[in-house]
Amino acid sequence: MTTDTIVVGATDRPGGSARPYPPSWLDRAYDGLEGLPGPTWLAYLVLAVVSVLLANSAVWLSGLRPIGDVEPAQVGWGVATAVLLAASHRLRVVAGAAFDAFRPALGTGIADPERARYEITVMPARPILILTVFSFIITPLYYVVDPVASQVVGLTPLGFVPRIISEGATSAILVGVLYQAIRQMRIVSRLHDAADRIDPFRPAPLYAFSRLTSQAGLVLIGFNVLGMVLNPAMFESSAALTIFAPWLIGFTLVAVAVFAVPLLGMHRRLEDEKDRVEGAADGRMRDLLGELNEAIDARATDRVEALDRTISALRHELEILAKLPTWPWSTGTIRGFGSALFLPLVLFLIQRYLGGLLG
Repeated sequence: MTTDTIVVGATDRPGGSARPYPPSWLDRAYDGLEGLPGPTWLAYLVLAVVSVLLANSAVWLSGLRPIGDVEPAQVGWGVATAVLLAASHRLRVVAGAAFDAFRPALGTGIADPERARYEITVMPARPILILTVFSFIITPLYYVVDPVASQVVGLTPLGFVPRIISEGATSAILVGVLYQAIRQMRIVSRLHDAADRIDPFRPAPLYAFSRLTSQAGLVLIGFNVLGMVLNPAMFESSAALTIFAPWLIGFTLVAVAVFAVPLLGMHRRLEDEKDRVEGAADGRMRDLLGELNEAIDARATDRVEALDRTISALRHELEILAKLPTWPWSTGTIRGFGSALFLPLVLFLIQRYLGGLLG
């Protein structure tokens, strides 16, 4: 049975009866971490320590470093794995909060809001499993293609095992984030099309999903920046740069698309609604000007003065309507996202040119 209501501010842990598919292993991991005793951040801190130890065990088992002597780059990648999982978890929470905030604008636009909320917060099991298997296949292939840039030179077969587990898991989480971001692009677009309470004078619900799409884009940009910091070898030769440049540029473009594309439909709807209210005001202005001309011709001074005051008020209304925003995001959201876009470029210039000058 479907329901036309949803409790605003419901728990961000998916539940209820609207489960069109089983949750992915990532969602089960989030639930497991939430269910542990103590705060969730502490669980992620412990996970980060375990991940750092796993990443460094590759060089320990290969005899490249004494046990306990950590490699800075692998510490970074170990922490990155836990941070990426936490960021993905955070996006699920943000997705639920964004849906709840959007609910007033949705109105009766969809028959089953609970199902829609489940879909935008929970990843399906099968696609994530397939992407995870793909990640663990492509990771060792990357080592073969470029062992220097992938930093596996000198690892023994035993050392490769924890390295593949560590970096394969990171890759699986990353492609999971990317997959969910693309899914959410479609779902957000569908919800924007279905909403039946579009009010440009109450924009807060209409801006709700910009928080989700901007943060999803920022996660992708952040991973780009992290990869550049932890793998400076990608800038040391033209060959390495040729391999990594499409990845870095492509990921940035995907981040922009993840942020902006789902919001285009709401932008068009806000433009249509703005055109409608401006058209109504223009029609009133036309009628008032007609009445004003008649009053002037009749030498009805009192009527002319009253109409002039009304026209002045309507002119002020038209000025207000002209300033109504039609892009469904706040100034702070677009400013923060736009600034983040420059981080990969700035880091590239620093590592590629300033690093060379400093020797």
